[in-house]
Amino acid sequence: MKTKTIAIIISAVIVTASICTVLIIYIPRQFIPTTGIDWQFPQNSTLYADYVEVPYAVNMIDNVRLATDVYLPSELNEALPVIFVRTPYNKDSMGLLASYTQTGYAVVIQDFRGFYESEGEKSLPFITEQIDGQMSLIWIAEQPWCNGKIGTWGPSALGIAQHLMAPNAPDSLKCQLPIVATPNVYNAGFRGGELRRELFIPWMEGNDFPQDSFDMLQENEKYNPIWYALNIENNYSDIHAASLHMGGWYDIFTQNSIDAYYGYQNYGGEGALGNAKLIMGPWVHGGMFGAPTGEISFPYAQDLSITFSANDALFEKWLRNDSTKWDSLPNITYYLMSSVEYNPTQLGNEWYQADDWPISSTPLEMYLHSNYSLTENPSLEIEDSISYIYDPNNPVGTLGGGNLALPAGIYDQSTLELRDDVLSFTTPSLTEPLTVLGQMEMTFFVSSNCTDTDFTVKVTDVYPDNRSMIVTDTIIRARNRNSITNWEFLTPGEVYEITLLLDSTAYLFGENHRFRVDISSSNYERFETNPNTGEALWSNTTTYFANNTIFLDSTYSSKITLPTVNYLSLTPFDFDDLEPSFIPFSLSKKEPPRIMFSSVWSPLIHVITRRR
Repeated sequence: MKTKTIAIIISAVIVTASICTVLIIYIPRQFIPTTGIDWQFPQNSTLYADYVEVPYAVNMIDNVRLATDVYLPSELNEALPVIFVRTPYNKDSMGLLASYTQTGYAVVIQDFRGFYESEGEKSLPFITEQIDGQMSLIWIAEQPWCNGKIGTWGPSALGIAQHLMAPNAPDSLKCQLPIVATPNVYNAGFRGGELRRELFIPWMEGNDFPQDSFDMLQENEKYNPIWYALNIENNYSDIHAASLHMGGWYDIFTQNSIDAYYGYQNYGGEGALGNAKLIMGPWVHGGMFGAPTGEISFPYAQDLSITFSANDALFEKWLRNDSTKWDSLPNITYYLMSSVEYNPTQLGNEWYQADDWPISSTPLEMYLHSNYSLTENPSLEIEDSISYIYDPNNPVGTLGGGNLALPAGIYDQSTLELRDDVLSFTTPSLTEPLTVLGQMEMTFFVSSNCTDTDFTVKVTDVYPDNRSMIVTDTIIRARNRNSITNWEFLTPGEVYEITLLLDSTAYLFGENHRFRVDISSSNYERFETNPNTGEALWSNTTTYFANNTIFLDSTYSSKITLPTVNYLSLTPFDFDDLEPSFIPFSLSKKEPPRIMFSSVWSPLIHVITRRR
């Protein structure tokens, strides 16, 4: 593979946006206060104006010690419920969460194994987070300042750690708030069998994983037992914690966030079953904290009160037995996106609510035709197809979508659609709004001259000015069309049916807009390129041109199925009715402050040299 230097914003930046630049205000004291419980602050405690920080090194099962900071109120009169956060992004950078001590919680923040002040070595990402998280829960519950109720919190990698610790966790784990996270690391990292290159590689490089970790990734591209510990989807019945899940329609874990909600809510054990809620916004990764969605800033979307209202609802209900806000929050809260510019009647671009997901919908089948149209009528042609040449050395580039290290969100695809290796199928101008809620399903018939190749599918909203704005996309590696555990190679020239689901969306295509499907064989660097040789990941020494064909006739009717709903049947929701208790940006300002600036949570740009 050739080397290319790319500028990326790693996931630490996303969590940064989630917590912003931290201004921690503190005043050192000259004495260690007493407590109202049978326990005293240790001598190594650091005292601030409103709270006390106590550092620990918590032993894991193999005697590796994890650096852990505990934040407690300076006046500690009783054991408290605990908000627990595990992070690979430096616990010292998250001190603003100490402000929760002012509302009756203890806060525990811990570095992942092998990160910052914690001991241990890095291996495959998240491989030890299940056991480390559960051992830490046991330790917290044994402390005299813990009243036996623990809730977990955090976005991205912090959310993944929450999922992994949940099955068979101690009874002290009462609730979880995973934000933009996945319960299945393999599913998130290998879409349709193809590596999510711009997700895995920059994150691992930016977090200084050793070469052995990249080798493990290469050696385990098939789903196999090494991934089992990184997937809780077969263990929802072993989870007993209530949960609130937050995701974004342009997030790196869009469908994963929804799947996690669905698993906790419908298959969870006692305590989890029926006690899950979901919030889905028009967000890129971490966008609920202020980032625009690519080229669009949606109204009523980047409001910090949404996230902190969710925090209050979950923790007050399950850690303090106050259900006021929890009961006021619908099971499902979602943002229905639409064009902002070309939307004269202002349809969509608001919050809505539902009892469950997926929402009941009516399937609408749209058929692909050789004149590049997309209609509700299947083709009547006896033989009809379109072919194109995919060159792995000249892949279709990535413009937006659910990215981590590349610009994410809604971007115009029209320049890419000029390429000969991108097939665009488009409806006539819509005479009335078309509302899609859920997962679209693509069924198409293909052949190739190669034993393996990729097929990409992208849905766009074509504006009246002909901009083609991405809604959602996906990929399938042909050899993985039936299985992620085994490879089934193509016989050149043979026709195969491939069915795949795109990530869920909530999108209203407006009147005079057009609905479009783009089909190609690459989307780089969002996904790794397929060399078309059939060899294992990064093992090829050459590449082949793939002559790929899409069949569109009466025998092989390629189509996309849309879950549609009547826009007028949807129920709005107003977050203004659910104000947060507070938004923790600073602590007490009663005395002249000494300010500690945390640069880790400032926007960082890392220049990463590609390893392969």
